[in-house]
Amino acid sequence: MKKLAVLGLAAICIFATAARGDEAKTKRILILGDSWTTALTAENRDPIPSQNLLSDFLAEKGFPDAGTQGAMTAWGGRRASHWAQPANLATIVSELETYPTIDIVHLIIGGNDLLGKALDGTLSVATETQRQAIWDGVVADIRTIVETALGVRDDIRVLLCDYDYLNMAQAETFWGMNFHGATNQQLNEWFVELGQKKLELSQEIPRMEYVQNWGTLQYWFGDPAQAVPYPGQAPDFEPYPGGDPALPMPEQLSPDGIHPNIDAHRKMLDNAFNAFYGAWLSEAEEDEDSENGMDYSEMTSLQLPAFRCCPH
Repeated sequence: MKKLAVLGLAAICIFATAARGDEAKTKRILILGDSWTTALTAENRDPIPSQNLLSDFLAEKGFPDAGTQGAMTAWGGRRASHWAQPANLATIVSELETYPTIDIVHLIIGGNDLLGKALDGTLSVATETQRQAIWDGVVADIRTIVETALGVRDDIRVLLCDYDYLNMAQAETFWGMNFHGATNQQLNEWFVELGQKKLELSQEIPRMEYVQNWGTLQYWFGDPAQAVPYPGQAPDFEPYPGGDPALPMPEQLSPDGIHPNIDAHRKMLDNAFNAFYGAWLSEAEEDEDSENGMDYSEMTSLQLPAFRCCPH
């Protein structure tokens, strides 16, 4: 277990969702990546407690029919280099072909690639140039993953959601990890360096977007709360990074310093929803209404009764 098992609207809507169950929903999102994704779906390849967090979260936000799929692709301990292998790329393609209603890939990846280099001592002695070469290799694998997913259908979009800062002291105690003299600030700054390259990749590839989470958990759960900058979101991402890389993840959010709890994940999902999911899912519903013959563009020409049923 010491290896990279690491990264390894209303109430009525919630009630209706629970009654139907996730299997009755329309599959919209493929959850893909490492152990940070296994917290988002009860269908995963890890024997760790989990729930349909992303699906339930979207129901609470007003999208009770947006289902997720992660049985074969939410897999703890996986690296970008793992998913970039042909056999595993084929798994991604197979899932997207099996569920043709999926039009979003929720991707969290690259953390185990970085941690592997930190735990074998490579990053502690690497020069700036050598580190950048490592990041370039990870990003090349992420590009392969993203372009493979996008190539299945032209309506698919990839949302690459990044990590938040880790807590090195907890990781050392819980897992017995050895970071070879690196500080928590150095570890967090390495994650940010890699994250910057992920952001740049998202700006190169059509139908790919990026969510910054650096500092989200410090902002909401730090002592005191809201004492650090909130992470900037698309399109300008200012500030980047958010929070303070010199500080760890607040310790109450994780027993092992690596895996955030459900409350923490929900705050990071807020970033994804506010930046992209809210608009994407609303857009899809409008498209479906249009296909069913509902043309709201013509509503302005109708004579409507002079009353309001739902004043705001």
